[in-house]
Amino acid sequence: MSATPPTPIYIFRGHEDQINHLEFYQNNTKLISGDAEGNIIIWDMKIKRPILKFKAHNKGILRCLVLNDKLISHGRDNLLKVWKIDKNSSNFTKTEEKIVEINDEDENNEQKDSDELLSKLEKSLSVNSLNFCKFDYCFKGENNQDILIAVPSSKESTAIDIWDLSNQQFITSVEPDIKQEIGYCMAMKFFQHPTIKSRFLLLAVYENGGLILWTLTRNKSDNNVSNWLFSFKQLWIVKEHKETALALDVSMNRKFAISTAGDNKIVKYIFDENFEKEPLINNIVIKYSGVADIKIRSDSKIFVTAGWDSNIRIFSSKTMKPLAILSYHKESVYSLAFTYIFSYEDSDTLTENDIQDHFLVGGGKDNKISLWKIY
Repeated sequence: MSATPPTPIYIFRGHEDQINHLEFYQNNTKLISGDAEGNIIIWDMKIKRPILKFKAHNKGILRCLVLNDKLISHGRDNLLKVWKIDKNSSNFTKTEEKIVEINDEDENNEQKDSDELLSKLEKSLSVNSLNFCKFDYCFKGENNQDILIAVPSSKESTAIDIWDLSNQQFITSVEPDIKQEIGYCMAMKFFQHPTIKSRFLLLAVYENGGLILWTLTRNKSDNNVSNWLFSFKQLWIVKEHKETALALDVSMNRKFAISTAGDNKIVKYIFDENFEKEPLINNIVIKYSGVADIKIRSDSKIFVTAGWDSNIRIFSSKTMKPLAILSYHKESVYSLAFTYIFSYEDSDTLTENDIQDHFLVGGGKDNKISLWKIY
C-alpha cells in the first residue's frame, strides 16, 4: 500500500448532478463526462476547462464517447443518439458554463450559432435502458468508420441486440442458452477476436452474478460490408458473484477480464488463446461491498475500482494485490477513466500536443471529477 495518502492534482467542477460516465479521447487531450440529468461536458485537458456543455438526453447519461467526428450518447430515456461534432473548431471558449438545449424535433434544422453549438444530432435509435446497462461498440471493418453496437434487448430481458449503427440496421439478438434466473444483463464488452478478423466476442455479466461469453461469426458468403450477417454461439458461462454484477472490463491485450458486483468480491477471468474453454478464475475480497465501476489501464498492468464507500482503489492486475486507496470523494464513486498509455509503436503518430502522462479520473454522487496522476 502507498505510505503517503495521494491527493488529486485537480478537481473539475461543472456538473450539478451525479456523474455517471467518464472517458478520454483525442490522444488524451479531451475528456467527456455525462451526468444523471442528461448533460454532457467536453473538457480540454490542457486548460482544464469545459469547451462544450449541452443537454443531450431528458434522463441520465449511461455512456457517452467520441469516435472520429461522432459523439455517441446512451441515455436513460431509452435513446442512443449520434451527434456530429466539430473536433477541429478553435473557438471553444464561448460555450464555457453554457448549457445548450437540443430537442429531438430540432434534429433536422440548421443550428443558429455554430460557434456556440458544436454538435448536431444526426440519428437517434430506440434502445433498452431499463437495467442501467451501458452500450458497447466494436468497429465493423478495417477503416474504423463502420460501427457495430451491442445494447440490452428491448424484447427479451436476458438477450443483447447487435446493431449496425452506420445504417441503423438490426443484425441479430444474442441470447443465453439457459434463461432461468439469470435476470437482466448489467454490463457488457464487445470486441473483435485478436487473430480472427471475421469473428467478434461478446462478454456480459448478469443480475444473478453470472458471466457469459459468446462468439459472433460473420457469414463468409456475404462480402458486402454494409450488409453483414452473423451467427452466434455461447462458449461458456461461469458464476462467481453472489450479488448483482455491476461492472465489467476487458484488458487491452484481450487476455483477461475483471468484474465487480454488489458484493465485496473482485473477480478476474483469464482467457485461453481461443476463448473456448472456461476461464481460469482468480478473485479477491475487499472490506466494503459495492463496486460500481472497474477500469483496466491500457498497458494491462493495473486496474482501479469505484466504490460505494467513496474510495477509488488501485490494484495490480497480475497479483490482484491492493496498491493504493485514493480518498477524496465524500460520496459514492460511479465512474472511472484512464488516459491511454502510448506504446513505442505510437511514437510516429504522436504530436507535441498529445498528453502522455498517466492520468486517472473519477466521478460520482458529489458531482465532482477528481484528476489523479498515476505511476
